[in-house]
Amino acid sequence: MAAVAALSAGPAAAAPAAPAATRHAVAAARPASPEAEFLIAVHQGNLAQIAAGRLAARKSENRVVRKLGKRFATYHRKLDAQVTQAAQTLGVNLPTEPNSEQKDLAGQYRAASGAEFDALFLSTQLSGYERAAKLAQVILQVSTDPAIHEIVEGAGPKIEANRIALSSARDQLLKEQPRQ
Repeated sequence: MAAVAALSAGPAAAAPAAPAATRHAVAAARPASPEAEFLIAVHQGNLAQIAAGRLAARKSENRVVRKLGKRFATYHRKLDAQVTQAAQTLGVNLPTEPNSEQKDLAGQYRAASGAEFDALFLSTQLSGYERAAKLAQVILQVSTDPAIHEIVEGAGPKIEANRIALSSARDQLLKEQPRQ
């Protein structure tokens, strides 16, 4: 299930190696199943997406980016309700906040402004949705749990629609930028 962890790690996944004692403690704390690892990763992603979407809806100077932010926040609240229900059913304890890479990205979003924010938001969101599509494929191959399959299969069309919308918004933003 290392693929789930690698795909869900986020943009800042390259971290220095931890000392042996820390690696052992982390390994012992890992979820016992691919389903648990998936639910935790998706839940943390949802928390990050809700916050990022709300921020984009307030902060962006671009109408399309503001609309995408609202759309993402709404969608990820709905998706997280499904994830939370599945986690309760499977006895998986979910974290209360995004992971450290997601928190770092949120800080970058807060620090950026104007066109810089829009470009950062679109590029990182596009990358995130591309990773989500890969994660969906992996989890469908390794999980046999019907609730997990229902979540993934239901999310597939939304992931693709959001990926296409982000790509289109990015391309439009690039066209609107002054040539140098």
